Amino acid sequence: MHYWKVARRSPPTTSSTYLIDPWRRLAYWNKPANKDDAGFEVVYNQAMSRTSPWEAKRIVLRGRTTEVIHLVPDASWDLCYVDADHTLRRITIDLIRVWSKVRPAGFLGGDDFCTSIWQHRERFEPTLVYPFAVHFAEAMDAPIIALPHNQFLIQKVDGFAFVDELDP
Repeated sequence: MHYWKVARRSPPTTSSTYLIDPWRRLAYWNKPANKDDAGFEVVYNQAMSRTSPWEAKRIVLRGRTTEVIHLVPDASWDLCYVDADHTLRRITIDLIRVWSKVRPAGFLGGDDFCTSIWQHRERFEPTLVYPFAVHFAEAMDAPIIALPHNQFLIQKVDGFAFVDELDP
C-alpha cells in the first residue's frame, strides 16, 4: 500500500481558474496536435463556450507560458495542471516557470507521463515529460506520484519520493 503525504489545511475555494494556452500553430512544435490556426480558433471558441458558466472566475491568458506567466501572482495556485508541449525544452520551461505560482502544499500535475518517449511515433519529437518531471520533483525535494492514464502529481512539500500507483 502506498501512502501519499498531503498537508492538512482547509478545503480551497475556487476564486479563479486560469486557462493558459497559445491556441495557435507553433512553428517549432513537431507534434500531432499542432494544427493550423483556424483549427485552434475552433478549439479556443469551444473552450470559452464550455467554461462560460464560470466566466466570472475564468482568467484566460492566450500565449505560451513564457509569454504570460508573469501575469500570475506567485504562490496563488492550489493546483496547476500542465498539458502542453512535451518536448524536453518546453516541459523544462513550463515546470520551472509555473512552480513559483503553486502555493506551499499545493499541487503541480500534468499529462503524458509516459515511460516510452515515442508516445506519438518516431516521426514526431520524443515525449520527455516522464523523465523530466521525476528529476524536477527530486530537484525541488518534492514527492511525485504516477497516476493512471499517464498523469502525474507533484506536491509542493518537502521530501522527495517517487510513488508509482500503477506498480502494486
